[in-house]
Amino acid sequence: MSALVIGAVLISFSSVMVVLAGLPPDVAGFYRLFGGGLAMLAVLARAGKLKLFTPNVIKWGCVAAVFFAGDFVFWHRSIAHVGPGLSTMLGNFQVIPLAVVSALFFKERMPPRMYAAIPLALAGLYLMVGVEWSHFSADYKLGVVFGLLTAFFYALYMLSLKYALSKDRADSLVLASAAALATGVILGAFAVVEGESFVIPSLKSLAAISTLALICHAVGWFLITRGLQNVRGALVGLILLLQPTLSFVWDILFFGKAVNPIELSGVALALVGIYIGSQGGRRKKRSR
Repeated sequence: MSALVIGAVLISFSSVMVVLAGLPPDVAGFYRLFGGGLAMLAVLARAGKLKLFTPNVIKWGCVAAVFFAGDFVFWHRSIAHVGPGLSTMLGNFQVIPLAVVSALFFKERMPPRMYAAIPLALAGLYLMVGVEWSHFSADYKLGVVFGLLTAFFYALYMLSLKYALSKDRADSLVLASAAALATGVILGAFAVVEGESFVIPSLKSLAAISTLALICHAVGWFLITRGLQNVRGALVGLILLLQPTLSFVWDILFFGKAVNPIELSGVALALVGIYIGSQGGRRKKRSR
């Protein structure tokens, strides 16, 4: 369980590092995913798993990378508009599009828990951003939209991984590494098209982007992947909620985010909905 907790805490600092790095959105994504992917590759090489990078794994990694790139494109832009805390909270609403897309396109039956989870999460979303919507600036509203698009693309990314793992039974860390490297290439191409500079302007920026790629991404996801195998499902969902919760806390502590009781109530309600929606399926998967 300690590996899972440490991994969730490390990843919670991701949005903070994005802000501290001060790099253009797609450049930050490129360094995080490509650098993190290379670090994961080194871990896999040490474990003797490079032979598991089969053509099928690479193919599915590239498919997942298309959606993962969309996730990062919108998430980094959301951070710029609404801050690291709210952008991360909005991105974790992926449980809703994940369930809806699964039901519509994969003909999976909507689990009964989702009928409670979705209204709770949406009520939390309304309290976080809906109550004061008319008072927000155009940029802030755009950041909220970007955050919700992050959730949508992250759901598609998770579905693509789920499909690939069920179809080819690939090693999850190998597939995630392939997806990270391919996503880094896509984001790098976006940065070139947008004319973004790849120059890292200061030691502070270098330290932040290095921490993001090597610690938050590579080490964080490695620990989570490892910890998932030894923790029961209900506890997994609860521990993983540390990531959006702590990201929101870091935004308040490090960047002075102003909050009010209504917004905090919305955060709490959304977390309950996300937790309920994230449950189910793990017990069967572990038994297999």
